[in-house]
Order: sequence, then C-alpha cells, then structure tokens
Amino acid sequence: MQTKASIVIPAYNEGRVIERCLRSIFSSAEPGEFEVIVACNGCTDQTASIVRSLFPLVRVLESEVASKVVALNSADKEAQHFPRIYLDADLSVTAQSLRCLIEPLVRGEALVSCGRMDIDDTHSNIPVRAFYKVWKQNAYFDGGKFGGLFAVSRDGHSRISPFPKVTNDDEMVRRKFSPSDRAYVDHCSFTMVAPRTLEGLINIRTRAIRGSVELDQMGYMNSDGSFCCRVGKLLRRVMSRPSTWAALPIYILISAYIRLIIAPDRSCGDGVWERDDSSREAI
Repeated sequence: MQTKASIVIPAYNEGRVIERCLRSIFSSAEPGEFEVIVACNGCTDQTASIVRSLFPLVRVLESEVASKVVALNSADKEAQHFPRIYLDADLSVTAQSLRCLIEPLVRGEALVSCGRMDIDDTHSNIPVRAFYKVWKQNAYFDGGKFGGLFAVSRDGHSRISPFPKVTNDDEMVRRKFSPSDRAYVDHCSFTMVAPRTLEGLINIRTRAIRGSVELDQMGYMNSDGSFCCRVGKLLRRVMSRPSTWAALPIYILISAYIRLIIAPDRSCGDGVWERDDSSREAI
C-alpha cells in the first residue's frame, strides 16, 4: 500500500522501552503504511541492535552525539513522506491513533496536530499519582498534548525545520503555530508511563520548566496567557472537582519545590538533560 506518513523516533538508551513503542504501532499497522526511522543518538546500550533484530523494516540511524535535536534533524534528512510524525521512544500509540492524528493534515485543515495523552501511573508511588491527578486538570490539555507526539504537514514542517537547539522541542513546536493552525485529535490517544518515583517526576518536570523558560528568553511567545492566569484556571478547575482536593497540597509542594529551588539552580545552557529512568524499568 502507499505509505501514509513518516514516523521519526529519536532514541537515547531506550533499549528497555523501544520494543514496546514499536510493537504498539506495528501490531495494527498495514504493511508499508508507515515509514519508521529510529534515530539513535549517543546510545551506549542495545537500542539499535534491538530494533534491527526485531523490526527489520525500521530504518535505524546512529550518531555518537547524544542530542535529541541532532537526532531529529538527521532523521528529517532521511525521511521521505508527509505528514511527518514525531514520537518519543518511551510512549505507546496504535496505528489507528496515528491514522486519526494525520487526518486533519491530509485534508488541509491544519498545519500541525496532536492527540490526547493518557497517563499510566499504575506503578507510581503516592506523591507521583497525586501530582498527576491535579496536573491533568490544566487547561493546557484542552488543546491536546504536544509532549512526545505530534504531526506536521509539509507546510507545517517548513516552519519548524531544522529544529533549533532547545531543551523543550515539543513546546517550541506548539508555540510556532497559532491555535487556528493546530488540530486537536481526540480520537488519537497515546500512553505515557508515569515515573515510579518522586525523583523521576522532579527530573522530567524540571526539564520541562527549564525548557519553557528558555523558550521565553528566546522570544517564542506562549498563547496560553501568563503563569498566574494559568495557575488561576487550574485552581478553579480543581476546586470544582472534590476528588482532586486531597491531592492539591502535594501538587503545590512538588511544583513549588521544582520552580523555586531546583529549576533556578540549573541554567538552560548547561547541557543537563534531566531524565526519568524509573518509568523504563521492567514491570
């Protein structure tokens, strides 16, 4: 069949999760439906060999440079098709969801599209589960979740390529498009396995906050309003949902600790890439 889209998957030491990611796609994909490229960058584990042995139709690129941006740009040079889908290696998404994701792009209704993120916190500890119970109420998610999965049309791709050197590339892409350019595809759902530990949660939230501050400093405008405005919306939503009240103090403590103590200590240009490995542990 005709290839519908190219899928770019950057991977840094993702040997423990890359099979899960790819099987979630290929278990329901038609032969030749997607061109899939796994861009290994700076890997010191078996990510590349696992992909080659289990998924021979997947194209594997390898670079000694541990950089997600380098991986994205190198895969972009090799990819042949549009729409183009960008997927993090630690996420799971079905082929049907990917078909839904690219539909508004194929129809010319949008330049970029994103889906709905489901959070699997089955193996997370109590503070992590409490944090996500409140976090999911953010108005940000009303327009879908760019973090980890999005797709662009050919015209949309010209707006973001080549990827600049930024910490939060997903948020950079979101800010490059006005709300009228974006499509939220509710029928496209993907799953993120939440950190098991508080340390893992702090790592990934610190990186996200550092990346957003970096984008602010680089002049990428955020259309979601001021920080105070976003917090106000979140609190109003939580107050209207009694089931989230008990989790709110934990959310506030964790968020304040990260924003006031951890994130300011780490400059955006120091080369640090905070990562959670607890969600990549075998279940």
